[in-house]
Amino acid sequence: MVQFFSRFFPQRTERPMYDLFTELSELLVQSSDTHSKLLGQGYRERTRIAPKLHEQATVAEELCRRIAQRLAQSLITPYEAEMLYDLALTMADTIDAMEHTAGLLVASRLGVLPTPLLEAARSIERAAELTVAATWKLSDIGELGDYYPQTRKLKRQCDRLVRQSLGELYKQGGATQELLPLHDVTESIRATIGLLERTARIADLLRVKDV
Repeated sequence: MVQFFSRFFPQRTERPMYDLFTELSELLVQSSDTHSKLLGQGYRERTRIAPKLHEQATVAEELCRRIAQRLAQSLITPYEAEMLYDLALTMADTIDAMEHTAGLLVASRLGVLPTPLLEAARSIERAAELTVAATWKLSDIGELGDYYPQTRKLKRQCDRLVRQSLGELYKQGGATQELLPLHDVTESIRATIGLLERTARIADLLRVKDV
């Protein structure tokens, strides 16, 4: 099989392109680790950790800008350039979603989170690790294997945990102003795993296109 990137990118830009996608995916893993630590802490520690997620989201945006510049210099078709840029943006959006969750937690001063949400955060970490492994194979997009099916499985698992958390939330009852912050955090976590699944789906579409 002819390699995807070597087919479309001139040699002088090939290595930097690999580096940028790898750097972005590794940043995604670092952010997911920061996200899990933040969820497991109390208010005081969350205020200390949250700025780190903001910094990571800022770096992700800068990496997307640099990727866009490389794509503009490449010889690929507009369709493939759009998909690759969408891949980068979705990874950056995932980090932004984790920062959003952190902001909700700090603003609402929520206490200990339900166990299912902490388990969902670990699913997010695992999906981020799969994404790194996938970016290492962008030189031969056909070798992504079961990246997408594995990520979909993690998303279903995470969705079950989110539903469990919401069920426990509604079961315990209470004033709306007390329930709403936790509901918002839960939905933000759901959105994060959804973006990771979207990242895997884009990569899978690139693989199919390359067949």
